Amino acid sequence: MKLLSKLVLAAITLWALLVTASCTCAGGGATASLIPSPEEAKPGEQFEVQVKIEPGNQGVSAVEIHLVFDAKAMQVMDISPGELLGERPLPGILEIDNEAGILSYSLARIGETTPPTSAATFATITFLILESAKAGDYELSCTGVGLANENFEDIPSIKVKRASVKVRT
Repeated sequence: MKLLSKLVLAAITLWALLVTASCTCAGGGATASLIPSPEEAKPGEQFEVQVKIEPGNQGVSAVEIHLVFDAKAMQVMDISPGELLGERPLPGILEIDNEAGILSYSLARIGETTPPTSAATFATITFLILESAKAGDYELSCTGVGLANENFEDIPSIKVKRASVKVRT
């Protein structure tokens, strides 16, 4: 009976270590959130969306996002870097397709990354509600988010929080 108890205890301990290791390696709970302001707008008005990154226990050296939006209701007017990657990050991809409703954007930190990186805004995107937009809720979503850690290795298992904007006519 003592041997069985020791085997069960050893199995539980091993399982707990494996679960802890997999949680630690799974990106440390990194999250990307889209935060619109204001959450309601009329045709002809602009609104901003902050792309916030909460890296958990990771250092963040680079970020790439792919965002989709309803091109019949809005278009991207501008995008600017936030403070996540320092004062003057290195630009990467900047592709805006207002006809298809797709935005791809990436930046990298210049210099060393000391983990953990504090949660901060990666980018601020300015949208314009088109005059032809119909009233309703319009979703903004990331179809892809990539984060690179302090060694420029992919940070896996990033949670993505979507957002929506209400158009009033």
